[in-house]
Amino acid sequence: MENPEETFNISVQINPGLEPLTMTITIVAEASAPDNQTRTFKVSRDQETLGILRQNTDQRWEQVEGNMDQGQVNLIGAAIAAQ
Repeated sequence: MENPEETFNISVQINPGLEPLTMTITIVAEASAPDNQTRTFKVSRDQETLGILRQNTDQRWEQVEGNMDQGQVNLIGAAIAAQ
């Protein structure tokens, strides 16, 4: 039986001086990882996927797919980690 994907919303201030953006995060377990401990996080806004993120072994956030810059990845990753 497959586990349902878990989703939650975060608000991140990507551009200083502008309103924070609300994004939907979908947690996806890696099927190839032992015990499904490695998770990737699909980042969406207005039903459009912006990217897929994960934490590497150094606890730094990296982008698996997408076109965000590293600063945006770090801000979104910090908001995900705070959940």
